[in-house]
Amino acid sequence: MTPVIAYSTAVLAVIAAGLAFRRRRRVHIPLMLSAFVLDVASVLYLQVQRQAVQTAVGKPTTMLMIHVSLAIGTILLYLIVIPLGWRLAVTGKGRPQHRRAAVLFLLFRVGTWVTAFFATPG
Repeated sequence: MTPVIAYSTAVLAVIAAGLAFRRRRRVHIPLMLSAFVLDVASVLYLQVQRQAVQTAVGKPTTMLMIHVSLAIGTILLYLIVIPLGWRLAVTGKGRPQHRRAAVLFLLFRVGTWVTAFFATPG
């Protein structure tokens, strides 16, 4: 397991903890926001250290393109889930929408993690 995949696994553990505490807002919200910050930090790291965008464009493979698509989808879903969660926390409204978006987010995030094993070089 590469250090980047180990880091991604740790982020998934934070997400799992957030999910486990979904009924305790004071724990759930900071955990999930932390996961978002950690995920975005990993994307920035991969770009700065490994020129991830240039690699994906210059040496595309099917698995790499699937991985990149899932990763982009994950970030976009964070940008949907967070406002829906904020609305739920503030108004108590929108639980079904937040839950549906969160399930989709989880599928994309786990998919990103799984495909990382096959899409990353050496």
